[in-house]
Amino acid sequence: MLKDDNNDIGQHQPSQQQQQQQQKQQEQQNNNDDNDDMNVGDLFLNKSYVKKTLEYFGVNVNLNVLDSASTDFDLTGQVIWPSAQVLTQYIIKNQEEYKNKKILEVGSGVGVCGLFLAKLGQPCTLSDNNEIVLDLLRLNVEESTADGYKCDCMKLDWGNQEDMDNCLLKSKEINDDNSGGGGFDMIIGSDIVYWKIGIVPLFKTVSYLLKPNDNSRFITCYQSRSTQTDNYLLEQATLHGFKYEFKPIETFLDRSLLTFNEDSTISIINLIIFKRIK
Repeated sequence: MLKDDNNDIGQHQPSQQQQQQQQKQQEQQNNNDDNDDMNVGDLFLNKSYVKKTLEYFGVNVNLNVLDSASTDFDLTGQVIWPSAQVLTQYIIKNQEEYKNKKILEVGSGVGVCGLFLAKLGQPCTLSDNNEIVLDLLRLNVEESTADGYKCDCMKLDWGNQEDMDNCLLKSKEINDDNSGGGGFDMIIGSDIVYWKIGIVPLFKTVSYLLKPNDNSRFITCYQSRSTQTDNYLLEQATLHGFKYEFKPIETFLDRSLLTFNEDSTISIINLIIFKRIK
């Protein structure tokens, strides 16, 4: 720090470079002071949503979405991903299996799969953990409910005990369930497998919220990004008491209905059904 002392001015006179640096620091401090009450991150959030319609096999939903993915990994839930479209087609093709079931969608994002279930007359609880994504999800859920296709949404951070307890309580409220144990008959999720670090919390959540019976199902559809992650997913499934079955997507998929049609993307999409080991 410079001393404000005329006797020392010759000895401590800052160079031109030091003066410029000090000026920059002061300007930065002034900017910080001006932004004390401002969430600067909001300046870079893209909330310019557009309305899009998806239709598969004569069933359609309207969604508010971003046109393109956010650069923030945590906000990738603002767009429609290929695996959500594939899982939705599977659900519609097998819709009888979902009737009168308590269904939870994890990592809902914009809510594609859950909103289609609602359109089919099957209410679904949609969930996500990012507040920005949840705001968008709530908007889509509110519009769906206003149109007569009831569903709801809630915050669910995988592995978070408070969130899981709230979700379990929600399951007991559905259809005035007084069975005591609660839980969901089916849990679904699309593109929820990214990194190995998220797999254990995912199965902890599924194990806690899925009903402990032979008929309960956890169905996930995702783009394979790493063989190691794929193998770890199956390893953790077994460790958490699940067996699994791969469903070949070409047995039900109508490519002409997709908003994408890249063979390279379709070829790496897995659809897996997990059931509890007896």
